[in-house]
Amino acid sequence: MFRQLFLCILVVSLPILVNGQETINVGVVNPDHIYNLPINVAIPMGSPLTIKPGGTGGTVLWEFAAAFPGGAVALPGGDGFTKDGLTIQLPAAENAPISDLETVKIFGTPTVADAWSFSLRVTDQASATNGTRNFEIRVTQSLDLVLVLDRSGSMLSPTSADAGAPTRWNALKEAVSGFANLYQSIGGSNRLGITYFATTPTPASTCCGTLRAVDNTLATAVGTDIDNVAVTPVPTGMTALGAGLKSATTMLSDATKARSILVFTDGEQNQLPMVNAMGTGYSDGTTIPGGAGAGGIKIATIGIGSPSGPFHTTLLALATANRGSYNTTLDGTNFTFVGGLASGSLSMGFVNQFVTMLSQFSPQIVTTAFKSLPTMGAVPVETFPLNKRVDKLLLEFTVGRKLEVPQLMQVYKLLRVEKDGKDVKNYARVTWVGNYTNSILLTIDFSDPPESHPPLDPAGKWSVQAADSGMNLRFVNLNVLADDHRLHMKRTLGNTAPKVNDKLPISFLLDKLRLPVKDADVKCVVLRPGEDLGDVLARSEKNIKPDGTDSASAGVQKYNKLWETDSAFRALFKPVENIVQLKHTADGKYEGSFDGLSVAGVYKLVYLVKAKNDDIGEFQRTFMESIYVTFSSVDLSKSEVTSTIQNGQLVMNLRPMTSYGKYVGPAMGPAFSVSNTDIKIAGVVDHQDGRYTITFTGAIDQPTKLVLLGQEIYTGKLENAGKSDSFIDKIKKWLESIGLPAWSIWIILLLIILLLWLLFRKKKP
Repeated sequence: MFRQLFLCILVVSLPILVNGQETINVGVVNPDHIYNLPINVAIPMGSPLTIKPGGTGGTVLWEFAAAFPGGAVALPGGDGFTKDGLTIQLPAAENAPISDLETVKIFGTPTVADAWSFSLRVTDQASATNGTRNFEIRVTQSLDLVLVLDRSGSMLSPTSADAGAPTRWNALKEAVSGFANLYQSIGGSNRLGITYFATTPTPASTCCGTLRAVDNTLATAVGTDIDNVAVTPVPTGMTALGAGLKSATTMLSDATKARSILVFTDGEQNQLPMVNAMGTGYSDGTTIPGGAGAGGIKIATIGIGSPSGPFHTTLLALATANRGSYNTTLDGTNFTFVGGLASGSLSMGFVNQFVTMLSQFSPQIVTTAFKSLPTMGAVPVETFPLNKRVDKLLLEFTVGRKLEVPQLMQVYKLLRVEKDGKDVKNYARVTWVGNYTNSILLTIDFSDPPESHPPLDPAGKWSVQAADSGMNLRFVNLNVLADDHRLHMKRTLGNTAPKVNDKLPISFLLDKLRLPVKDADVKCVVLRPGEDLGDVLARSEKNIKPDGTDSASAGVQKYNKLWETDSAFRALFKPVENIVQLKHTADGKYEGSFDGLSVAGVYKLVYLVKAKNDDIGEFQRTFMESIYVTFSSVDLSKSEVTSTIQNGQLVMNLRPMTSYGKYVGPAMGPAFSVSNTDIKIAGVVDHQDGRYTITFTGAIDQPTKLVLLGQEIYTGKLENAGKSDSFIDKIKKWLESIGLPAWSIWIILLLIILLLWLLFRKKKP
């Protein structure tokens, strides 16, 4: 009975998911309608996609009841518009009398996977009564997604110094399993592939070595796969990121699909070909088929906190050059969830990139929360508003210890999910991965309630409670996601390669079905590290003996050891919270700038969006990403530079220091380069305290540019680096700064000599 009642109500109150002729009846309230259209499939002008008036007496007037969606182009006749290949055409110009037998036509070939809307009003000329109806165009495109996962030897490192702490590999396994569970819950005709890499991109994934269709077995298959890879063979070898990425792009050969790659790595590249510093190609000269265009492959990246500039800048560039975003843990080796905005958990990084990967398909983070759990009794975890017309609500719970399925179900029983004060947990479908886990996912599908349940409206106040009941769970972490095709959010960073003392302009676009949302409160919380990472490492006297594992340089190993064992060291990098209020400037665009990039290191950006209006209802959204801020302005005169010639090679020792008094620090060895192709860097020794010994071979007596992490720090003969410039050298540099060649100094000197000679002749009796 309830099922039949639900279907009856659904027909009346919810959008009808049918493509054909629709009607706008005058004098009544018309329900919204959704057109589900596949991308790149032509809709001829004579197709059934038409809209007619109803309840009219012969002659009607048509008009658009709302502004055209963003990006729409008006038709020359004033009778409609074209957007992304689709045309919406009235039977006559707006408000021109026309027979009610004529219809509005929808035709063309949709070219962009998106959701947007238009609103029509038809008026019966005789009675002056009218009717309005909203129409939503939802252009769908299936997604092919490949996970590129690091299984090199460093992945066996512990995640903390605590006894029994999981390895990085086990932490990755939990994060990937949760990701697969979320991907499975979204559904659709999507596919997933997995590429593992170490010294080479091996072994082949047994479940997803080729693209696998998403179904209700996906998450279990992925969990089993990554378990098997950890056993035979165990994570070992070097870090061939370039080869792993190339393997993934070959899987994404179908350009008719949306294509995405999610890269995870914990180490510096040490196998050819390497991803270049711009994130656009490889060291062998080939390019990555990504880029800014919508038809390319979107790439998002996740890393583990590190002092290595090349590591962070490469992953950040790889993401920004290919429409993705970068996330990194704040604490390097420690994945323990610390709660709040500053969380450095690996799982949270994967949740953020899940949103990035599917951004054109809708999932958005509503909020995240962390609560300590007493041994007995319930605690409130989070309260949040949800807006109208959300398709699905996903609640991902993670507790402080792994459990077998019977215990996990006990955790589920102790959860309470309320909407407007009423318990609605029985609307949720429960899923988890494997037989021993600490995470469960609750999915509420508002369009498909369980049998014998009435429809559930997503709009309202939601709250979540959790309890322990003697299981020693310690804490619960909650990630709340909304599957909402109508709200669109896009952020743009005005500086994609920030340096210390730069400005960081931020803009944020917010719209609902491509109509701007102008009344939101948009903030960016910038979490700045407390101290300059490179400088603190350089000044620390606790050098370690490198063990030679995988790709970790001496500087990286020093950092990892200090982080694991020295709480005072960790405390130096406690994030400092800064809030940038973004102001609405025009058409749903919010802008602001953060001017506090005062230290080098990893910054986390947390975007908080809140709004409340009659059209959308009340909502909030959250998005997080990381940026790496590099040093700036190396002053070689302060960098303790010495050079000697040994057996035809130039050996340089230096301790790079900036003009603002901070050492660049260790773990920058791979970041040194020269512009002269006849000069080679034969080796770089990282002494862990910010000092480096660099050996140059080839035409060492020729001038060159010496570059550190993309920044030119010296120009000239290498043996003169760091030496005080002569008067003539200073004049040469001044001439070059104003656009004149250095050799013009000799013409100037010749002119001066000639002038002096003329003056001397003139004074001679």
